[in-house]
Amino acid sequence: MLNLVHEAIPLQQYLRHVMATAPKKQIKSAKALPVKKAIKPAKAPLTKKLPPQPPKKATVTVTKPRPSLMSGLAPSAPSAAHLPAGLQTVVDKSEIGDVLYRLARGLDRIDETLLRSIFHHEATVDLGPGVFQGTSNDYIHWGLGVVGQVRSSHHLIGNIFPTLEGDVALVESYCHAHFRMDKPTGREDVFMGSRFLDRFERRPSGPAGVWKIVHHKQIIDWVRTESVADIFYHHNPDALWSYRTKTDPSYQMAQFPGSQAGSKLPSFLGRRYESKSVKF
Repeated sequence: MLNLVHEAIPLQQYLRHVMATAPKKQIKSAKALPVKKAIKPAKAPLTKKLPPQPPKKATVTVTKPRPSLMSGLAPSAPSAAHLPAGLQTVVDKSEIGDVLYRLARGLDRIDETLLRSIFHHEATVDLGPGVFQGTSNDYIHWGLGVVGQVRSSHHLIGNIFPTLEGDVALVESYCHAHFRMDKPTGREDVFMGSRFLDRFERRPSGPAGVWKIVHHKQIIDWVRTESVADIFYHHNPDALWSYRTKTDPSYQMAQFPGSQAGSKLPSFLGRRYESKSVKF
């Protein structure tokens, strides 16, 4: 190599000398890479064109405000057990009427269980000093003995007029009664018009309580007694007549023909009757 320090050779000449003496590398020609054939895209399957769909409605999410701390101090809504005042009055009157109807039925059917269901345990009864005055328990024993002596009785309750004051009701009701009496001189019909004056109390207090009689008083308005010919009975002995006990048909209504399983049609179907079958 030339010494550039000791020999003053131009730089351009030196570079030519280096390039001329450097070994030349043989560069092999690279083979051209094979070109891959272009893959044709697969045909898309034919699809039916769907009708344009209406745009979906955007859903709006409403966030409920959090209850304030004062909301717990607000009065709560009335429970389902409490009815509006007007509707509760209707219910009370209906329940009071049901008690009076049971009184009439208990006397006519001589049903001690039914009579005991209408009185509170300490109830009293006043029919006048010459008739009966005492507890409801004594009245039931006395009353069943009295109506047991008559051939039949029929009490009809009407014109129920209650005055409601919370859990207390003062009730006036009308009663028409008929008694068929057997006497040595013959049978007699006794007709009586009277009024019941009752103090009811609902226990326990409130709509869940039960109305029963605490004091019962009967006032007689009029009485009429007539002799009985019994013509209709003698002419129609096969009519359905009432009974004073639980053999009365009213206690057998659960067995009446109906849609219940095993129900049988009455055996009397198919009979023919003429208007003259009833004789007066």
